[in-house]
This record gives sequence, structure tokens and C-alpha cells, in this order.
Amino acid sequence: MRNAPDQPLRLLRTLIPKRYQPWLRGIHRGLAAIGMQLEEPFRTAFPYTQVHPNRLRALAQHARTVCGTGVAGDVVECGVLDGGAAAIMAAFTRECRKRIHLFDAWEGLPQRSTEDGPLADPWVGDVVGSPRRVLRIMRLLAIDEDRLVFHKGWFRDTFPVADISAIALMHIDCDFYEPTRAALARWAPLVAPGGIVQFDDYEDFVGCRRAVDEFLAEHSAIRLERLGAPGTAYFIRFPGPR
Repeated sequence: MRNAPDQPLRLLRTLIPKRYQPWLRGIHRGLAAIGMQLEEPFRTAFPYTQVHPNRLRALAQHARTVCGTGVAGDVVECGVLDGGAAAIMAAFTRECRKRIHLFDAWEGLPQRSTEDGPLADPWVGDVVGSPRRVLRIMRLLAIDEDRLVFHKGWFRDTFPVADISAIALMHIDCDFYEPTRAALARWAPLVAPGGIVQFDDYEDFVGCRRAVDEFLAEHSAIRLERLGAPGTAYFIRFPGPR
């Protein structure tokens, strides 16, 4: 496992205003999807996310599970970017009409902590998403907008005031140690029995991995599961109905 992924086109990124990054990323991802064997709705969602297709499929599987087994609560995503992963979870919880909570500052990644290590430095302030693109992919997948709850701002400001009573499915995709740890500390106590939490960055960022490992060390009844490869999905399932 890596401490932090290499940053593609690093020099070019420094020359492009951050407000253009979401649209250029979408074009790049859209071109990449042409040569891939992606079924719908993953093909449509792919330009709106950096999540590996196998991890998107895992999220879809989890969404089917929580709907099919009647797990109580909403869907939460911490680190939304352009909304592709959130749209997949929304699409596969359509029948049970789960509310979708979207947490992101849409200002790029925050300052790193010592737990993230110096290899995370190039990512600070980068990976800027777009709420407008979030709405666009939701509309492309025909997601009812009354199911969406946007929580725009840094987690330290939005977490304390968010009104969520229970969580069925959560996707944590915030790369660094502090936001991952904060998401687990705030929302894990609200995950319903049988609920599932998937981590996008466990394999890629050492800070995320440390935060998850610390949480697991504190909760011996919960174990880390994995699904698929490459692009392995790492997730935890809270004790309850299967």
C-alpha cells in the first residue's frame, strides 16, 4: 500500500485555475471511459468521480443490500467532489427513497496533518469539485432533487449542525487523516444495525488508513472487509441483519 498516490499532470495542475479543474477532469474521464467496458449507470457517472469502477460497483451492491434488508437511515457521503459516487448510491437506493447527504467544502483538500506524511503535500488545496456538476449527474441519472441535502463547508462547521438521525450507508472519500477520523467520530455512532461504511482511500492514502485502523482498534466487534480487485473496495459492516 502507498503513503499517497502520485499526482498526475502536477505541473499542468499548477497552471490551471482551480475553478476549471472539475470540467477538465470531466473531459479527461469521459475520454477514458470510451475505451472501458462500463455498464450503465456507471458509464454515465464515471466522468463525475475519481472512484474506481469496482468501488462504484461495491457501493451499488451495498445500496441494494441496505434497501433489500430494510436497514434504517439515510445515505451519507463525506467528500463528494463532482457527485458520481453519490449519484450511484442515490440510483441504487431509489426504491427505498433514502435521503442523500452530501458533505464537501468544494474547495479542495484541507491542510494535511503529520499522520498524512509529506507525500500528501501536493494534494493540499487540490481536487476541487463542483456542486453544479453534482446536480448535473443527479439529473442525468434522474435522481429526485428533493432527496438531496447539500452540506457545503468544512466538516468542522457542517458536521455539528447536520440533522441526521440514522445512517444506512456511508461513503468516506476525503483522503486525509483528520477528515476521515472526524467523519468516523461524528457519524459511526449513528450507523444503523446492518449499515455499511466504505472507504475510498484506504489503499491509497496513509492518513486515511491510519484513521480507519485506529477506529477498528477501538471497536473490536467490527472488522474491515474487502471486495474485488483491482480497485479493491474496503468497507465495514455494523453488526445487524445481513
